[in-house]
Amino acid sequence: MHKSDTCLNTPFMPTKALLRAIVPMSQDNFLFQFRIEEPGPLSSCAPGQFIQLWIPGAGEAPISVCSGSVDGSLELCVRKAGRVTSALFNLVEGDWVGLRGPYGSGFPVKDYVGKDLVLIAGGLGVAPIRSLWQYILDRREQFGKLVLIYGMRHSEMLLFRQEFKLLLRRKDMHVFIAAEEVIGPDLPSVSWQLGRVTDMIKLAEIDECFLAAVCGPPVMYKYVVTELQNKGLKNDNIWLSLERHMKCAVGKCGHCFVGGTFTCREGPVFRMDTLRFLPEVIECS
Repeated sequence: MHKSDTCLNTPFMPTKALLRAIVPMSQDNFLFQFRIEEPGPLSSCAPGQFIQLWIPGAGEAPISVCSGSVDGSLELCVRKAGRVTSALFNLVEGDWVGLRGPYGSGFPVKDYVGKDLVLIAGGLGVAPIRSLWQYILDRREQFGKLVLIYGMRHSEMLLFRQEFKLLLRRKDMHVFIAAEEVIGPDLPSVSWQLGRVTDMIKLAEIDECFLAAVCGPPVMYKYVVTELQNKGLKNDNIWLSLERHMKCAVGKCGHCFVGGTFTCREGPVFRMDTLRFLPEVIECS
């Protein structure tokens, strides 16, 4: 067996990836673009899955993939928050890191084919949702109506600003961008709505025929799910990507164990009706 094949079949062995570009997004959020030398499983990341990022001397951290892996490239939107992410921000183009994965369950894109979809993102939760809308738009003819709702606390925290300028011009989807506070001048092409994600759900033309994919801070889930239910969506038509501290990503360390479930293996994406077995995760009807 070739040495590289052995490495790719070992869950704890990272694959070398070169840092190709660093793109500032907002405040402490940067987009890191990587070139993977031997993609292996990383060449087929599903929307909603995550990888483990390893930086020598700093350690590992789980990061949601915010793009598909095309021709050995992969993008991660990262906020500087701890030792590993701070070390990442100290790198320069041409440096290398280790990536392993992808891990967990992503959004069930095959079940979405032919259906009307609403994608809902809050804050940094827009990163995994971005991988989902890119997947859908690459295959736009396979899906029905598409609504994208993105909310944040302050308008200056908007991520993927240039991409949203293009999305707002599309005729085959409806985009809602909301901020609880709009600060300073903004691009005229961005149609801001003052309010929260839940306010945009009320405004959007969504009915019981839609399927929903949601990712954001845990505090928003209860309210988002309630508004979706008010629109007629059933729990088995709502998928949530849950945040948990995932250390090993293969169900060995127990850091993400909750309600008898390893989030890194069974999640991070869960269908709402299955969460009744995980009462600690979310409180809603």
